[in-house]
Amino acid sequence: MTQIEVTAAEEEYLETFFWFFEYGSKRVKTNQIAEMMNVDPGTVTSMLKKLSGKSLIKYEPYYGAELTSKGEDIARKVVRKHRLSESLLEWLGVPWSKIHEEACKWEHVLSDEIAQMIEKKINPTRTPYGASIPQKERSQTISTEKKPLALFNPGEVIEIVEIIERAIARHFPKQSTLQEVYVELEKKGLKPGKILKIVSTHVREDVVIEKWSLSYDLDLIVEENSEEIKIPYYLVNMILAKKIPKS
Repeated sequence: MTQIEVTAAEEEYLETFFWFFEYGSKRVKTNQIAEMMNVDPGTVTSMLKKLSGKSLIKYEPYYGAELTSKGEDIARKVVRKHRLSESLLEWLGVPWSKIHEEACKWEHVLSDEIAQMIEKKINPTRTPYGASIPQKERSQTISTEKKPLALFNPGEVIEIVEIIERAIARHFPKQSTLQEVYVELEKKGLKPGKILKIVSTHVREDVVIEKWSLSYDLDLIVEENSEEIKIPYYLVNMILAKKIPKS
C-alpha cells in the first residue's frame, strides 16, 4: 500500500477534525475549523480541497467535511502521539501549564517506535489534562459521564474531569495566547480531579458565541473549602466535569 505523504500543517487540520469527532461531531463545517484554528475561512477551504484530493476527508462545499477512514487513521495517530507526549512531559516533571504547548511540537516528529516506548514505559490512560489516550485502532468510544461545566446548576458539587484543547482564540482576553490561558487555569487550580461547588452563574451580554461551537456565555463562581474562585467564560468553555452525588 502506498503511504500518503502528509505535511505538519495537514496533520493539524486532521487533528482538529478528530477533536470534533471525539465529542460527537462527525461532520465539520469550514467556519468551525476557521474559528477553532484562528485562520481565515478561505485558507481552510484551500486546505480542505487538498485533504479531499488525498482522500483524507469527504468534502462538500457549503455542507462540510468529515474524515475518511484513511484520514481518521492519520488523525488518530497524531492525537495519540500528542497525548503520549503530554503524559511523558508530566512524568518528566514539566510544569502543567507548559505541557500542552511543548507536546504540540512533538506530535509531528515523534516516531511510531518512540511512541510505543513511551506507552510501555509509563502506560498512561489519561493525559495531565484528563483526555483519554486514543487506541491505535478505530475503537474510540465517547464518554457520556462528562459534560461542559456551563451545564451544571448552582448548588451542585462537581469534579473537573478534563480540560479540552479546543478554544476559540478571539474569546481570550487582550490577545492572550493559549499558553497564557493554561497558566490562568493552573493559577486558579482548575485541573482534573478538582472538586468544586457551583455558587452562581452570570450571562455575559458582551459576548457573541458561535451557535455551532457548544460554547457558552457564562461566567461562573465556584467554591472550594469556603474560598470562592471566579471562572470567566473562556475558561468555563474548556472544562468538562461530572456531578458528585450527594452523600
